[in-house]
Amino acid sequence: MTMILASLNQEGVRKRTIMSSFSYRKYNWIIFASLGLASFIVWLAYMIISFILFKEIMLSGNGIAYILNSFVFSICSLAVGFLIGTITHNKQAIGGIVNVVALGTSFLCGCFVPMSFMPSYVLKIAHILPTYYFVQNNELIKTLEYFKLETLQPIIINGIIVLGFTLSFVLITLMISKRKQKIG
Repeated sequence: MTMILASLNQEGVRKRTIMSSFSYRKYNWIIFASLGLASFIVWLAYMIISFILFKEIMLSGNGIAYILNSFVFSICSLAVGFLIGTITHNKQAIGGIVNVVALGTSFLCGCFVPMSFMPSYVLKIAHILPTYYFVQNNELIKTLEYFKLETLQPIIINGIIVLGFTLSFVLITLMISKRKQKIG
């Protein structure tokens, strides 16, 4: 997604966009919605593959919880990509930033190493990243046996936190984009 944004932010395209009758806000929402559609298609493809490979699990309550959790996180990932694509237009820099953000948050938040093996100070740092709450939800869903409000409450709270991160990334992106458009 960030590479698409880099192409849209090339000097010639960007100048034509600035001169058009679109406001920066309308332009950004169109781009975000388009990238959202592309993200949804990729997420849907993964869900279809999951249903083919793990039909019984995906049709269970836990499977539906995994689906919702992955959907919420894919929206957050889209917002992070949108932010990175707005910050820089250099394709090489974007590749480096995306690798550092994706791999760094994955290592810090327990994607590669179980959280139980991680030192407490690393987990404290991980609390400031949305990936932590996504992984935490996956761990909670894995152990979920009964679907009651009491058992779902921590999962819902983590999902709301991820959506809060998403909203903050979108707002930061809009502020940066507006500032860049004024600078020209």
